[in-house]
Amino acid sequence: MRQLICILLLFITCTVFSQQRAIEITNIKSGKVKFLEENQRVKIRTLAGIKYVGNLKFSDSLTLNINDQYIKIDSLKSIKKQPKVIATLKTAVLVLGLSVVGSSLIVASGGGNSAFLLFTVGTGTTISAGLIESINANNSDNKWSFKIIKK
Repeated sequence: MRQLICILLLFITCTVFSQQRAIEITNIKSGKVKFLEENQRVKIRTLAGIKYVGNLKFSDSLTLNINDQYIKIDSLKSIKKQPKVIATLKTAVLVLGLSVVGSSLIVASGGGNSAFLLFTVGTGTTISAGLIESINANNSDNKWSFKIIKK
């Protein structure tokens, strides 16, 4: 029984005192600091123009891992949080807006008077999907510096 308690305490202390890695994002001009911790969902663009979306993991102090793709920290162009709720909401609003615009075209071809109203509502809804994307700011390398740290 004593050994079981010792092993249990060992596991508890290991998790309490373990260090987590994070990306420290520092604003070059103001010095404002943000942190993105491990297992957060992010969207990353590299200098080569490739986009990665997935959970953030670290392999070493210079390399990120997203969906089994290894990315060097110095090849980052931009990084931002990308929660699934916002991504799902954006897609739903976009589909809704495009379907209203499509239905306005059908009404217009039938000679309906409400086609313009449907078109403006659908266009506004579609534009709002783009505004939902801008809720989380994009941290670009020309304004922010990136560094992997142990927290």
